[in-house]
Amino acid sequence: MEPRGDVAWLFFFIPSRLAGWDLFFIRIVYNTNMDYRRRKQIIIVSILALIFVLLGIGAYYKWFYQASTCFDNKQNQKEQGVDCGGPCSLSCELLTVRKPQVEWAKAVFLKDGFYDLAAKVSNTNPNYGLSKFNYTFKLFDAQNNLIVQKQGSNFILPNQSKYIIEANVASDKKPVKAEMAIDNSAKTDWQRLADNFETPDIYIHDKQFKYLDNQPGQATPQAGTAQASGIIKNNSNFDFDKIAVAVILFDDSKNIIGMNRTEVYTVPAGQDRYFSALWFSPLAGEVSSVDMAADTNLFSDSNFMKRFGTQEKFQQYGPATSN
Repeated sequence: MEPRGDVAWLFFFIPSRLAGWDLFFIRIVYNTNMDYRRRKQIIIVSILALIFVLLGIGAYYKWFYQASTCFDNKQNQKEQGVDCGGPCSLSCELLTVRKPQVEWAKAVFLKDGFYDLAAKVSNTNPNYGLSKFNYTFKLFDAQNNLIVQKQGSNFILPNQSKYIIEANVASDKKPVKAEMAIDNSAKTDWQRLADNFETPDIYIHDKQFKYLDNQPGQATPQAGTAQASGIIKNNSNFDFDKIAVAVILFDDSKNIIGMNRTEVYTVPAGQDRYFSALWFSPLAGEVSSVDMAADTNLFSDSNFMKRFGTQEKFQQYGPATSN
């Protein structure tokens, strides 16, 4: 029997071990009924076949194989959904978030060439909010031509409905229709709050509205024609740097005839703060009812006042991630 220490034998034996073919190879090589030339032919053919297989595998991985990623539109690599959960940073919950909805938008004449704009926006997502979303007010004339656009940004909490007001917007033409368009937000812009999230207990009491003595139309910079006022109660356990207040005026037919906004600063936990909002131009009708709403930005760390030299953190409402 010829020795089996030749280079060809070693060259085939090592990769055959890696490929799991060693048992088959040993049976052939050590078959005593097979002459040396025959065995050598089998070894050479096997080596060539192995080379072609390895070249084919290499070509496949170079030109055809695509590694699993979080952007391949497939559920793989232990993902909990298509390209979400598991090793992917995107939570599967985020695939179901709904864009904030505009319930209504309104433009109210303020004075010659200027209008106040308001819209009511709702976020129906129970756990997700936006620290910032962009919007555009659009005003149209009687021929449905776009005459004015006013852009802005705001935040919205989970399960929140809020008023957004843009004051003193210039328009050379009279608008007959107002709309608000909200830009699409990237899924990663949404922030998840705690499952037991509840809006902080901030409310307004002692609400008042009154016409001032110089109504209707004799306003001065120091006076005004009408005033809405109230007291903000911060009944939460946290100190807030800023709380925003929106005021909407309605006539007896529930038409919006006026709107205003103001901000109150430095509102410690458990404290009250007085606020007032003034109108310096005649209102569009007789005020029958007033709606006032207060909210504060829980996404902004700077909105939480410092105690003992450190910034207070609204932990149970802070951003979180979930797979």
